Amino acid sequence: MLEFALGTAIILATFLLGDCLHRIGVPIPGGVLGLLLLYAGLQTGLVKLKWVERAAGFLLRHMVLFFIPLTVGLIDMGSLLSHQMWIICTSLILSFLAVLLVTGLLGDRLLTSKGFGTKAHDL
Repeated sequence: MLEFALGTAIILATFLLGDCLHRIGVPIPGGVLGLLLLYAGLQTGLVKLKWVERAAGFLLRHMVLFFIPLTVGLIDMGSLLSHQMWIICTSLILSFLAVLLVTGLLGDRLLTSKGFGTKAHDL
């Protein structure tokens, strides 16, 4: 129980520190800065994985609950969104395809440069 509370406190502290850095002028969102700070802490050994592993696992298992308020808000704005539906759908599809293409090309390049396989078009 103490390990879970410590992990939660560390995760919350890194998030709040990242948010404070963003507020004083760092042009990166506070949540991203918090993740980078947590990553740096884990890599340098300032934060031990066993300290945050249990709390992080709990948050990941229940992540879907964090999206319920967003979904309810979107349902409440249904009439506004219906006027923009084609633009929203087109944007979602194009961004999905762009991410899919970039991820595939990057994965192909990284795997072939490391010698883990051959290019797909060489098969």
